[in-house]
Amino acid sequence: MDKNKKPFFPKDKPKSWVIGITSGLIGILVAGPMMFLGIYIGVGLIKMSGTILFVLCWTVFAVTWVVFVFGFLTGKYRGLKEKEWSEQV
Repeated sequence: MDKNKKPFFPKDKPKSWVIGITSGLIGILVAGPMMFLGIYIGVGLIKMSGTILFVLCWTVFAVTWVVFVFGFLTGKYRGLKEKEWSEQV
């Protein structure tokens, strides 16, 4: 990998932070428009799929952010160094 190119998943952030941000963005950028498209064109299956995906993504977001905030407040993430994704906390 090019030294100047940054990876999609940051190596200096906890997994709960990365999963929370990713699920929140998927909820907003994929599920939200899918839900509104289903409402706009009147297709219940698309609307229901978008709604379920949105709720699922934001549930994951809420849980991972509770984990992140708890870890942050207890000092678990102090002094994080860049590590590979599989080795990160």
